[in-house]
Amino acid sequence: MEQNQQPQPPVFNQPQPQQPAPQYQPRVTASPMMSPVDAVKTCFKKYFDFKGRARRSEFWWFVLFVVIVSTILSYFGLLWPGIGYVSLAFSLAVLIPQLAALCRRLHDTNRGGWWVALLALLFGGYYGTFLSLVGSNLDTMATSTNMDDMMEMAQEMANSVQSSPGLATAMVLCSLGAIVVGIILLIFAVRDSHWGENKYGPSPKYK
Repeated sequence: MEQNQQPQPPVFNQPQPQQPAPQYQPRVTASPMMSPVDAVKTCFKKYFDFKGRARRSEFWWFVLFVVIVSTILSYFGLLWPGIGYVSLAFSLAVLIPQLAALCRRLHDTNRGGWWVALLALLFGGYYGTFLSLVGSNLDTMATSTNMDDMMEMAQEMANSVQSSPGLATAMVLCSLGAIVVGIILLIFAVRDSHWGENKYGPSPKYK
């Protein structure tokens, strides 16, 4: 005879597989991108400020402003030689705020500003040797659009290079070093902000 099978009573509160504890995720909110006008104003306001941090929009809007103004002045300098002095004065005027903004941009990616000092040293070596080779032709370079004058100046520079091979070698080495460091800084400058506070201050982007 078949034994009667009794129904099994339901089982309640069965043990559930243990789930891993959720990891804490900090709540981070990105502030809106800085406008071009605000970026330019901020960089000029922080003219000598090499401390703190600068987000990408602040730095790159200022770089774009410098490039546009320099291009316009260079174009008009071809038409009116006297504009060459204005272009040179503008380049010197924005040199320090560009270096300061770059230093703050590196701080924002949690990197030291000594890269800026290295780049400035290489550029200083390049322009120092360049001016030593150009000599008295600097005025002709800034104001003249005459092709004959430019060719004469180029010939005098070639003679200076032949007579001063040490200066020429130093100029080439400094220029190559500046290119390499410039590429490295370009890669750093396009990186996103370090989301949290670092040793250079709180994040200007992430709150």
